[in-house]
Amino acid sequence: MLISRKLPMAAALLTIMSIGASSIVSLQIGSSAVNEKIVEKLEAVVDGRRNQLETFLANLQQDLTATSQNNLMRIALEGFKYDWGFLGADVSEELKRRYISENPFPAGERQKYDTAQKPDAAKISSYDQSHERYHGQLREMASSRGWEDFYLVDMSGNVMYSVNKYDDYASNLRSDAMKGTGLGKVFQGIVGDNITDRTVFADYEPYAPINGQPAAFMGHALNSQMGMVGVIIIRVPSGKIAEIMSNTAGLGQTGETVLLNSNGYLISDSIRTPENDMLAVQVDSDVQRNAQGSAVVVGSLEGYRNMDSSVAMTGVKFDGADWTVAALIDKSEAGASMVMMRNAILGVALLLLLGALAVSIWFSRSLTKPIEALVANMRRLAEGDTSIELAGENRKDEIGEMVRSVAVFRNAAIEKVELERAADENRSQTEKRRQERETAEAEQTRLMQEAVDSLAGGLHKLSEGDLTIRLETPFIDSLDRLRLDFNASVEKLNETLSDVTENIHGINGDTGELRAAADDLSRRTEQQAASLEQTSAALDQITATVKNSSERADEATSKVAEAKQSTDTSSKVVSQAINAMGRIEEASGEISKIINVIDEIAFQTNLLALNAGVEAARAGEAGKGFAVVAQEVRELAQRSATAAKDIKGLINKSGEEVKSGVTLVRETGEALSMIAEHVTAINDQINSIATAAREQANGLTEINSAVNQMDQVTQQNAAMVEETTAVTHRLTSGAASLEGLVRQFTLTGGSRPVAVSTQAAMPGPAKHTPASAAPKPAVRSRPVANAISESTTNSRPVQSPARNMLNTVARAFGGGKSNNPTAASQDDWEEF
Repeated sequence: MLISRKLPMAAALLTIMSIGASSIVSLQIGSSAVNEKIVEKLEAVVDGRRNQLETFLANLQQDLTATSQNNLMRIALEGFKYDWGFLGADVSEELKRRYISENPFPAGERQKYDTAQKPDAAKISSYDQSHERYHGQLREMASSRGWEDFYLVDMSGNVMYSVNKYDDYASNLRSDAMKGTGLGKVFQGIVGDNITDRTVFADYEPYAPINGQPAAFMGHALNSQMGMVGVIIIRVPSGKIAEIMSNTAGLGQTGETVLLNSNGYLISDSIRTPENDMLAVQVDSDVQRNAQGSAVVVGSLEGYRNMDSSVAMTGVKFDGADWTVAALIDKSEAGASMVMMRNAILGVALLLLLGALAVSIWFSRSLTKPIEALVANMRRLAEGDTSIELAGENRKDEIGEMVRSVAVFRNAAIEKVELERAADENRSQTEKRRQERETAEAEQTRLMQEAVDSLAGGLHKLSEGDLTIRLETPFIDSLDRLRLDFNASVEKLNETLSDVTENIHGINGDTGELRAAADDLSRRTEQQAASLEQTSAALDQITATVKNSSERADEATSKVAEAKQSTDTSSKVVSQAINAMGRIEEASGEISKIINVIDEIAFQTNLLALNAGVEAARAGEAGKGFAVVAQEVRELAQRSATAAKDIKGLINKSGEEVKSGVTLVRETGEALSMIAEHVTAINDQINSIATAAREQANGLTEINSAVNQMDQVTQQNAAMVEETTAVTHRLTSGAASLEGLVRQFTLTGGSRPVAVSTQAAMPGPAKHTPASAAPKPAVRSRPVANAISESTTNSRPVQSPARNMLNTVARAFGGGKSNNPTAASQDDWEEF
């Protein structure tokens, strides 16, 4: 395509791109600004709702804490608890009948019912009077603070009082039906964990007593100087939370704020739907999983109310609950202003594009005409015509630059023809000189490679141990000295190893005879040393045993004397114990009389406390405090009577055990007298045994000393023979190792040297020590070595005198019988 067409198209394209890019950037900037405003609005809304919610919950917690510290709550609970006991065994059903079944007001308005409105006032109980006294104040307090219900619970889990009188009233929170509810969890969290200084919260969940509607509870302990006396619990006002969440200011027609629990379920009803969404609608979003702290997280939410929404979420942590506040708005409503901005930008961009196209076409035509003339001249120059005439060389714009550049190409074409002719002449001379140089270098490389291959072959033979190799073919002058040095080294190594081989043969012959004699002498010396060592060890053991027996006999004599003295003393102690037990029996009788008196006092105290409680009940409100004191005195009297009864039983049982103990101690005294007589007889026998053992120990000590001296001398001889044997073994091992090294080489004048092996004559594995000394001339075997080997081989060991002595001692201690028949019947030292 020609430039005359490309240039207008390029100008139009650039115009479209610039206007389109600016439009897109404008739209993006506008969209970003709008989105930022939306995000800022959502963040501000969700942060404000969170602050409102946290303030409400903190105030709720403070109100409950302050209420729990009000003495009125404790007094009311004590009054209800006291009256509870007068309503009979089935108190729960009775109260439900009075205040739920027979309540003239419907569910949700039962708090309006007062006891004084009953038609039969004569049947009003003390509980009804207490309810009438406190119900008005408690109802007003719960109403003013927005509590949905208010409970007083005793330590046993009985719901003593409830403002609204739903089905949870008068129930027991420890029962199976109630312990798993939020009310039961709060009670168990306070009483079970003994939490007395802070509130306990149970999150929203369906609550059966109010027809399965969601409910949350908060409780605090009621404390007195004696500790926890009960629990005060409120049902968290969901209406207040819904009122906070229902504020949609700044969120348009589709936006709202909702409160989610940790599983994503709504715990505040949406104002945009007619149904109750509490714990019925779940929001599944990654934004909630990221909004775990106090920071605000922004993202998208799809599917909720069939919308694609922008949402901001933040976490709310309260007393173990993990909630999330979410503010959302439909993206289509939020982006409505962006649509108007986009239409305006597109209209302006279209007008600018039409004007830019007209200007670009006029401007391109003013540039393409001179270029077309220049293109024609360049075509002729490319065809080889250097006679062209170039117009416009004096122009100051880019076209003038192009004309001047074409002139340079024309002049260069003329010079190129001259240079090609001169280059052809120089190329032929250079090629001839290159061929001569390559021939000389190839010859030099061939000669050097032959030298390297020959030397490599010689080194390979040498590495295999072949010392007959010689390099006969001369190398080139620069490498021939290497061949001569290699031949001289191989020759010197061959002569040295030949001499070493001759010396090895001589060493092998001498060391073989010396090793055989030393081995025989070492074996017999070791046998003698072992025999003496066993003899010495046996005598040491016998001596120690006899000495130990003597010492044990002396100790037994001493212990028997002490035992006799202890039995005499024990007889006296037993007599004293019998007298002491008699006195204990008398004291137990006196204590029983005192316990009877205490039991009578407790009984009288119990009667007085019961009468005081009856009088206090008749006195009404004025005797309320005295009734509590009378109840406590009555309980103390009952515990005193129970304790006195238990002590009396224990003292009677102790008296019976004392009588049994007296009989047993008397029998023990008689047994100790008989033991004393037997101990005296045993003492005489042990004295005789101790005297005989001391005499035997003295004789064995002298024998053991003599055998130990013989054993030391024999051990020294054995050590010297062992050193001689070790030296001969090392010499033989060194010769064999040296011979193995020499056998790796092939020497001139013969094959590999044949080893003279002496390993077969050795009785056991030799101790190899690498030889480090230089080879010495071989020496001949001496006749004396053969004589030694022959004499030691034909010699026979004699019977051990130490063994005879050991047998004699054994027979002396064993009544003439040997303790080791096998050892006594053998004569050969090798079997000792």
